Order: sequence, then C-alpha cells, then structure tokens
Amino acid sequence: MKNKLYISLILILVLTVLSSSTWAQSSTIPNQPRYDKKKYHFGFYLGANQMLYNIKMKPGFTNYTYYQEQVPELNADSAYLRNAVPNAQLGFTIGIVSDLRLGKYFNLRFTPELLFSERNISYTMLTYYRSVPKVVSIEKKVPSTHLNFPLYLKYKGVRLHNARPYVFIGVKFVMDLAAQAGKEEDVTEQEVVVKLYRSDIAFEAGVGFDFYFNWFKMGTELRMSYGMKNVLKNEDNIYTDPIESIHSKIFQLIFTFE
Repeated sequence: MKNKLYISLILILVLTVLSSSTWAQSSTIPNQPRYDKKKYHFGFYLGANQMLYNIKMKPGFTNYTYYQEQVPELNADSAYLRNAVPNAQLGFTIGIVSDLRLGKYFNLRFTPELLFSERNISYTMLTYYRSVPKVVSIEKKVPSTHLNFPLYLKYKGVRLHNARPYVFIGVKFVMDLAAQAGKEEDVTEQEVVVKLYRSDIAFEAGVGFDFYFNWFKMGTELRMSYGMKNVLKNEDNIYTDPIESIHSKIFQLIFTFE
C-alpha cells in the first residue's frame, strides 16, 4: 500500500513536469525573465501529505507479558504483542512562502505550514482468557495537526526557458496541536490512547521544478522529512511499553504559487 502511494506521488510529479515543461517551451519569449533577480518575494502553497511512523521495538518485546489491567480493552487475562505496524494515511497541507535571494543559485526560504492528517498503528496480539489463546488485531488512530516552521536552503539549477529545477535541504520545528502527551489520564476510560509529545525537530529535503508563467511562478516539488526526536510517551500498557521509540516521517507533494 505504501509503495503504491509513493509511486502515485512520483507519477503525478513527473506528469506535471512533462506537461508544464512542454507548455512552457512553446513560447519563444521567456516569461518574467527578471523574476529571479528580486531580492525577496512571497507566495503560498497547497499539497497532499502522507504521514508515517518509524517504529523501533524493544529487544525481545514478543516475550513481554501484559495482564488484564494493562489491556483494559481486551477480554483477556494476559496478552503478548506480536507486531506493531504503521499504516499510511493521506492528508492536506497549506503553507506560506517567504523567499530571500542569496545569490544567483541560492535562496533562503521560510515556509510556515499547517498539515492535517491521521496516522494509524495496527497491533497484532496473542491473548489468553481462561487459558484459551486467541489472536487479536487492533488499530489505534492517532490524529495529527502539525504546525511546522521550516527553514531551508534552496539551490536552483540553470533556467531552461520557462522551467528551472531545484533541490533544497533544511530543518523545521514541529508542533503537533493534536498531541495528547500532556493530557491527564482518565482512570475510568477503558480505551487506551496512544499519546505523542507535542514538539519535534525534523530534517527536511526535497526536489522540484519551477515554471514561469506570465503573472506568477508555480513550483511542483516532492518533500521528505524525518523527525529527530522520539515523540512517543511510554506508559504501562501493551500499546506503548514494548516500543522503544517512534519517529515521525512525512512525504509531501507540494504546489507553490509565488
């Protein structure tokens, strides 16, 4: 499923680049020939995101025994975790572009953004109730609303008439507005919530093309970011205790308008 989503995003980018490039080259006079000489400019962007987790389990986690109070959702005397797998989900991204020209090929960009999505973790467990074994699958939904503040360096290739390739690299500060790590535990609540910490620092890189039109410049890019902090709040339950760390991983297909 994840591979199909990655391939779809790449195909969309390639088709956009090919179709836009063909259109852009049809004009004999380049659009906005002095656009890249501006000291600074602004814009906005829209896109789709795919939020994932990179989950690292504790050594020998399948041997840990969890009892009834640690698995309140299950009708079981004891349980063993067999696997925890993240499921890919698609979301929506909106953002603002602030661009500072540093030279002929380099720009410094600050692009605050808001990401809406949901990340799921599927658990497979072996439970015992009165010594009778049963395999149980449970999916935990973890809503995510990210307010991100990326700062990165953009390197532009040589302009080819009305198109220009680029790559970029940088870091971003992340605030997950939907995170529940700071929420007080409700002892009367039967459903266990997988809680994440609110803040993170992520490494981000990407590649794309800028296309120059008569009145604006449009960019099409693929981004990948990887969180550097463990965002999981470990608690005494079968859903979080066997996990050593969870790092955020996000892929995005972005369309910028500047």
